[in-house]
Amino acid sequence: MRLGAWRVALRIARRDALRAKGRSALIAAMIALPVLGVTGADVVHRSGQLTPAERVQRVVGGADALVTSLAPGTPVEQAPIAEDGAFTVPARPGDKPTAEQEKGASTDPAALVAALLPPGSALTPARPGPEAGADSPEGLVRTLTTEADLGDPIWRGRLDLVEGRAPSAPHEVAVTRAFLDRSGLKTGATTTLQGLERTTYTITGVVEHPSELGRVELVARPGELIEPLNTALAAGGPVAEKPSATRSGWLVRLPSGASLDWAAVQRFNAHGYTLTARSVAIAPPPEQAVPYYRDAYRYHDPTAANNTKMVVAVVSGMALLEIALLAGPAFAVGARRSRRQLALLGAAGGSRAHVGAVVLGGGVVLGATGAVVGVVLGTAVVALLRPRIEQFGGVRFGHFAVPPLDLLAIAGIGLFTALLAAALPALQAARRSVTAGLTGRDTVRAPSRLVTFAGLGLLVLGAVLAMYGAGAVKRDQPGAGGYDTRTLTVLGGSVTAEIGLLLCTPMLVALIGRAAGRLPLGPRLALRDAARHRSRTAPAVAAVMAAVAGAVAIGVYSTSTDAEDRRDYRPQAPYGAVQLMTYVDGPRLTEERAELEKQLSGLGPRGDLGQVEYRFCDNCSSVVQLQGPPERRGLGSPPHIAAGDVTVLHNLFAVHDPAAEQALAAGKLLVFDRSLVGADGKAVMVLRGGGGAPLQPGEVPKPDVQEVPVDAVLVDNPAAADFAQGLALPSALPALGLTSRPSGSVWLPATPPDRKAQQRAAAAAVRLDRFATLEVERGYQPTGDALSLALTGFAALVVLGAAGIATGLAAADSRQDQATLAAVGAPPRIRRSMAGLQCTLIALLGALLGAVNGFVPAVGLLKSRASGFGAKPALITAPWGELLLIVLVLPVVAGLLAALFTRSRIPLGRRLS
Repeated sequence: MRLGAWRVALRIARRDALRAKGRSALIAAMIALPVLGVTGADVVHRSGQLTPAERVQRVVGGADALVTSLAPGTPVEQAPIAEDGAFTVPARPGDKPTAEQEKGASTDPAALVAALLPPGSALTPARPGPEAGADSPEGLVRTLTTEADLGDPIWRGRLDLVEGRAPSAPHEVAVTRAFLDRSGLKTGATTTLQGLERTTYTITGVVEHPSELGRVELVARPGELIEPLNTALAAGGPVAEKPSATRSGWLVRLPSGASLDWAAVQRFNAHGYTLTARSVAIAPPPEQAVPYYRDAYRYHDPTAANNTKMVVAVVSGMALLEIALLAGPAFAVGARRSRRQLALLGAAGGSRAHVGAVVLGGGVVLGATGAVVGVVLGTAVVALLRPRIEQFGGVRFGHFAVPPLDLLAIAGIGLFTALLAAALPALQAARRSVTAGLTGRDTVRAPSRLVTFAGLGLLVLGAVLAMYGAGAVKRDQPGAGGYDTRTLTVLGGSVTAEIGLLLCTPMLVALIGRAAGRLPLGPRLALRDAARHRSRTAPAVAAVMAAVAGAVAIGVYSTSTDAEDRRDYRPQAPYGAVQLMTYVDGPRLTEERAELEKQLSGLGPRGDLGQVEYRFCDNCSSVVQLQGPPERRGLGSPPHIAAGDVTVLHNLFAVHDPAAEQALAAGKLLVFDRSLVGADGKAVMVLRGGGGAPLQPGEVPKPDVQEVPVDAVLVDNPAAADFAQGLALPSALPALGLTSRPSGSVWLPATPPDRKAQQRAAAAAVRLDRFATLEVERGYQPTGDALSLALTGFAALVVLGAAGIATGLAAADSRQDQATLAAVGAPPRIRRSMAGLQCTLIALLGALLGAVNGFVPAVGLLKSRASGFGAKPALITAPWGELLLIVLVLPVVAGLLAALFTRSRIPLGRRLS
């Protein structure tokens, strides 16, 4: 066709779009929505890609460089910006330390850094302090600590004050927003730190790390926090477990005219230090001059980027498929509504190409409109929601990026999708005869058997391929894109099966129409109308099927994985049990127990728990274990024997057996695993370490491993065996040459305490013993799956949307038939029932096919994961709640909504002679 003919076609398409505003807006919206989403994602991604100047600003702030003592005395390799990657280089056997290594290991770090920098450089310490515990209304909050003069511009860009004022007086601090959210405190509130309880700190401002918004940190003035905390830690006070980092760091201001190059970075690396210099980051050396890039493959996961690319490709392809399937029927209905106009074009001398060009022109007009609107709205939404997006992602944008080439490509994809959706309706319109178009009578063609048989073949082939990949293909064979051959085979088979079902959809719709003869008038008309207009019904069914298949696949995989995790979960105590684990003894332990019972009411009787040990010399002991069959060693119950009384038997092992209680009170050893007790009723204790005990004159050395048989009472309780091999009364141990080391207490309340109460009680315990832990056994806790939830919601939206769109198009397309029914006396409710039943049919058929198809990849991947060495059998579990919602509830809801919003009466149309 010539360019002039395309101009005419586009003009006709534009006028037709303006004439049918509702249908045009629907198609444009379907194109615009995914374009909006992809545009928003691209703008967010590009805005988060920092330029070298922005990246180094977040590392060095307003300084010229940052020096960090990574491993003084050990050579280091780093990226031009050390925070992007750095590691130590292990010495080879026989290598002698270089002069730089000896100097780096023996010289004071601050003096060495000053010597390696240009003369006149100024150093500002920038080192992290120890992790600490801060008091709050909710209990104890773990926080990082550091020191900084927030009034100095050298920190801007690295650590920014965003609210309040900088600390300016002793014992004033600034904290991050995450600290306030976790602690429940506000600006102006006070807090104390463990180990420094006599000092009260006042919060004066809120700071943030632009690249780590979720960081929980407390910032004090230089010299006021880190050293006091380290002193308390060294003295054994109840502060945090250890410093968050031991590296020293300095922000560097260079004298006027001085600069740092890559050679300076390598000098620091030779001494065991990293150097991030602004000048090097902005103008980095070539990659071949950076040893880090040569050796970093040892620490790099090549599949991480591929995973992101795979997800983006799948989501984009799925969106493209959904739009084409949903927008295609809209173009087809538009072409049928304009068939008289198109037939007049043909009667006036227009060729089939001209008729098809008019329909394709509608795709160009509406696709371009939707693409432009989507790009503009996507950019505007990101600009409007920028603060929330940054907070959710935990990183500030470097700048607001609007990449023109990216947005042009996204708009082009939207336009291409519209053309793809309009291609088949354009072909059908071009093939329609002029006579049929002028009279408004379309011929109904039977679905192609060849296409149906091809679909069945692809369905069987895909299912077989997926199962073969799961069971027969070897694991870890290299494939494409960082994925092994097994995974690619399973996914390839699943996609093939889904394409097969798509090809079978028109025949399924036709078969349902044939089965409608015995139904009442309304359902019969609805099913036959859906079957007659398969070009409108089948794509909607396919769109529902594709969306439901993805949601079901993720749902089955997530639910089955969760079931396997639940199967493999090993509780530490009966459900609801409260366990205090501590390493102190005597009055401090008594005080801890009393404090916990004060904090947590209704705990019930307390069982004091210990661990049976073999003490073979002063300050020398080992854990006593029971000997089991060789095939069970290293498996099963925890390898130790608990020490406690009848209350421990009740609270920890949930055993309420009078015979077992009497045996324990009599000093007998209770054993909970049948395999640990011999036929003679004895269990064998394994005592280790005796061979290392110092000997007295004339004393015979003991063997390093001793096996001591003891009388045992079997309490065959596999659940109790999960907590310990056995239980012994502490007073009965000296007769066996053994001792008991207190390890805490256990309670079994009627209901477990809530998490806030647990947090407050844990804070009280840590104040008395910094190594104490308080655990509440809450059973297996399934993790929420955001992807599964999102896909289920997406599938529900597509089920309702696709069914509603197809029903609306059917109502618009069948007005003449509806008018004929009204003219011959059909009741008004027939139109409502037809709309509701058609909508239910589309949603139900698509959901059923999608549910069946979704099991194929999920089962294949689960069996693939469970076929490795030592793997347990795969558990195939369906998310019945989601399936019930998608397969049954949503189709009914869609049908009811369609019937509710469908008008019962329509005006009579014109009659054809």
